[in-house]
Amino acid sequence: MKILLINPNWTGIRRQKQHQFKRLWQPLDLAMTAALLEKAGHGVTILDNNVDRLSSEKVGRLGSRFDKIFVTSTPYDRWQCPSLDIGFFFDTLRGLPKNRLYVMGAHVTERPEAILRASGARAAILGEPEQAVLDLTNRDHPDRDFPPDVPGTAYLKGSHFVRSLAREVLPDLDELPYPAFHLLPMDRYTYDFMGRDFAILEGSRGCPYQCSFCYLGMHGTRFRQKSLGRFLDEIHDVVRRYDRKNIYFMDLEFALNRSYLISFCRALINRGININWCCQTRVTDVDEEVMDWMKAGGCTLIHFGVEAGSERILAQTGKGIRISDCFRAVSLARSRGIRTALFMNFGFPWETQKEMETTVALALKLNPTYAAFHMIVPFPGTPLARELGIDPESFPVTQYPHYNFVHHDLHTLKGVMRKAYLKFYLRPAYLMGLLKGGGRGRLGQAVLLLRHLWR
Repeated sequence: MKILLINPNWTGIRRQKQHQFKRLWQPLDLAMTAALLEKAGHGVTILDNNVDRLSSEKVGRLGSRFDKIFVTSTPYDRWQCPSLDIGFFFDTLRGLPKNRLYVMGAHVTERPEAILRASGARAAILGEPEQAVLDLTNRDHPDRDFPPDVPGTAYLKGSHFVRSLAREVLPDLDELPYPAFHLLPMDRYTYDFMGRDFAILEGSRGCPYQCSFCYLGMHGTRFRQKSLGRFLDEIHDVVRRYDRKNIYFMDLEFALNRSYLISFCRALINRGININWCCQTRVTDVDEEVMDWMKAGGCTLIHFGVEAGSERILAQTGKGIRISDCFRAVSLARSRGIRTALFMNFGFPWETQKEMETTVALALKLNPTYAAFHMIVPFPGTPLARELGIDPESFPVTQYPHYNFVHHDLHTLKGVMRKAYLKFYLRPAYLMGLLKGGGRGRLGQAVLLLRHLWR
């Protein structure tokens, strides 16, 4: 069969009440899905419309040439932090043939009935999409009734909404093929903090922690990790075939398995795989030995979720970290020449203005390479949304909560955010370092500042 996989152009996030990064990164889940389909003998095209920017009319004409079309509202790098306005998603669907259209992503997973009714799609895929896409490609026929026994799907039977049995998350990630990056315009992808020749990869899925604001509906809570040899072979393949030098490992907690991480870094050295890589992990997952190996293995940037400057608020999030842990992790990275990017948030339940100011003060004291400040989002399916009593069906089908409107007003939160960026990035010492230039990511720092000052 001829299959089209679509990552929409996210122009609609400009209508959101807070900024979300719109970086050009590979839709990794679509690339892995494409590889599964190709292995099964199907012809596959990936339209990454973030790159190609086709109009909805052109997308519709393209889709008419395919047997089945799968469109995601949330590519892999947005599984954890979905977009909050998905008008762009419905714009993409407008001209596509409905009897051959399937939808998937975080928004679809949380609100399948509303999105099916609004889109007219034949079916929805809930959770991890790869195996379900393959099953539907092989088993569903548009001129017949939808097969009710495909797990992890939902559909409309007449006017009735039907949800199949849940699909178990893929227990063995080694079963996934290498991503079909040959179907993507690889030279168009970049990360401003790392450079070009860039790719995203994953070594694991799932997270055992229960942070109140973190959406795990796509990844699941069960931690699963590729075998070390399989993961290293995949990295080597991407470096060799696509000449990628900068890689972001987008695992939710890359350092969760300490012994695996040390073995991974040692193996990179022994195999002579010379890459510049970054990851995200918890501040409690690193220690001196781990940091030494990460540095030796080529890690140059770590993303840490610090979240808040108040011990009370940190305890409330369920993250299980303390401010002292944040100082220790950032210090360990700095002493080894590894850059750090910190995520800081405002607008937690019952958070006071003074506590928000404490968060800004903590960012200044930690003095990371980069800091990103955001309003916390009670996305449907998170413990925070349940705590606030937010009913997603009370929102239009294209809209999701943009901030904690139960306890805070938008004007105050945006004012705090703006001041945070000004205080952090306009410090004389920081500006002097920016002006000196010469370091990787200096342009990225300037872009990050400008994006937020003029919103």
